[in-house]
Amino acid sequence: MIKEKLAGPPGFSTDLSLKYEELARLRHLIHNQWLERIKSLVPEQANRFEELGMQRYHEASKLLDHSSIWPKKVRILPRNAVLEIREMNFFCQLEDYFGPFEISDEENVGREEIYWRLVRPNEKNDIGPLHADGWFWELGHGATPDNVVRIKIWIGIYVEPGLNGFLYVPNSHLKDWPYHAELKNGFNKPVIDVAEDSLNRLYFESNPGDTIIFHDKLLHGGAIGRGNSTRVSLEFTMFVKPY
Repeated sequence: MIKEKLAGPPGFSTDLSLKYEELARLRHLIHNQWLERIKSLVPEQANRFEELGMQRYHEASKLLDHSSIWPKKVRILPRNAVLEIREMNFFCQLEDYFGPFEISDEENVGREEIYWRLVRPNEKNDIGPLHADGWFWELGHGATPDNVVRIKIWIGIYVEPGLNGFLYVPNSHLKDWPYHAELKNGFNKPVIDVAEDSLNRLYFESNPGDTIIFHDKLLHGGAIGRGNSTRVSLEFTMFVKPY
C-alpha cells in the first residue's frame, strides 16, 4: 500500500511511526551530537544549553552564530549511531515494504547519512524554499546507483502539531515543475519558479515519532515555526529497487 501511495496519488505515506522507545533513543543520540558541537564551540555556555535542552535551544541561540555553526556535515549522525538506528523496528518495517535498501551518502562522508535539522520559532532563515529533492540530484548533488529509485523519509523528533514541521503539496510529484539554480555557499541550489502561495501546501500534522515517506519529486519544505519550541527532525534518502 505504501508503494502505491508513493507512485500514484498522493505521492506520500504517513502509515508508519516510531515506537516511543525508538523515539527516545533517537532523541538521546541527536542530543548528544548537538551538545558536543556546542561544547566544542562555546564550552562556557554548554551547561546553559544542556539545561534548556533542544526544544528550548532558541532561547539561547543568540549566544552562537547559528547560521554558520550547523552545516549539514556536523548534523550527520556518527557511524555507530547509524548502525544502531538501522536495527530499530522502524527500519525493519521499511525493509518489509521495500526490500533491502541503501541510504545515500550525498556529502561523501564515506558511509550512510542520517541527519537532523533545527528550526527555531519565527525564524524564516532556518528553512529553505519549497522544492523537490530530485532537483538537487539533477544539479549534481550526490550520485545515484543504477537500477534504484530514491525515496525520502522525514521523522518528527520534537514537533508541535500544526505549528512547526513539514509542508507538502499532494500529488505534485505527478508534474514537472519549473525551477532554476542559484549559487549559495558554493553550491547550486534549486529555486522553484512558481509562487509558493499559489500551491496547495499542507501541514503534516505530526506528533513526535510520526514519519512521512515521500516520492523524490514531491514538492515539500520546512514550515516556519509558529509555536513555542525549536523543531527537531530527522531525515535520510533511501535507494530502493524499482517498484
